[in-house]
Amino acid sequence: MPVSLSAARHEPAARARFAALGSFSRTDSEAPVTLNDYLRAIHGCSSRQHYRRGETIFSEGEPADRVCKVISGTIRLCRYSPDGRRHVVDFVNAGDLIGFLECADQPWTAEAVTDVTLVSYPRASVDRLAASNAAIRTRIACHLSAGLLEAQHRLFVLGCQCAKERVASFLVRQGDRVDLMAGEALDLPMSRQDIADHLGLTIETVCRALSALRSGGLIAIPNSHELILKDMGALRAMAIES
Repeated sequence: MPVSLSAARHEPAARARFAALGSFSRTDSEAPVTLNDYLRAIHGCSSRQHYRRGETIFSEGEPADRVCKVISGTIRLCRYSPDGRRHVVDFVNAGDLIGFLECADQPWTAEAVTDVTLVSYPRASVDRLAASNAAIRTRIACHLSAGLLEAQHRLFVLGCQCAKERVASFLVRQGDRVDLMAGEALDLPMSRQDIADHLGLTIETVCRALSALRSGGLIAIPNSHELILKDMGALRAMAIES
């Protein structure tokens, strides 16, 4: 079964559900130990890579032989049907980790939405690191379990929500990933087509939903790659967040 490591999995609900699995703290006064902290132990095996906007970072079916930390930029993870249709599985941002521990081949394609800088760690080195330390294995399991809950929520979004609710859910999730407060600007480097392909909608429907949210006073749209989330409470209620 493919499993993905992503440090972006920080939604409040996921944090609350998995707090009981262990805080992984150094001391009561210090920040929790993260997967990024553990990867510093194999920093000597890593390599830094740069990709221009629109470049493919890896393709579906290629060997899943590395775990990558995003230093800057945004990546979209995509699946393509034989007839060329695209589904955007997720977006990956600065600070996130992507990789697979139980899968020989990449199950999707990673493309640079913006210019991207990565640090790549050989999968074999990550596997050895996890095998040597039970705390790391537990941290990875906790992290991936939170990611599984998110994937289940995204299935709910696609299967049960109307277009405006899907867009509201997307905006709330993106805001939570950067701890956005009401009235603050949300950077959206992805295109409206990217959002549509992520939510299973047409670009026209996404644009209509955003216009409806703006007309309702929930958001403002200064430009095509920036939104102001004016009423987070109303957006959460519309998103049917659990």
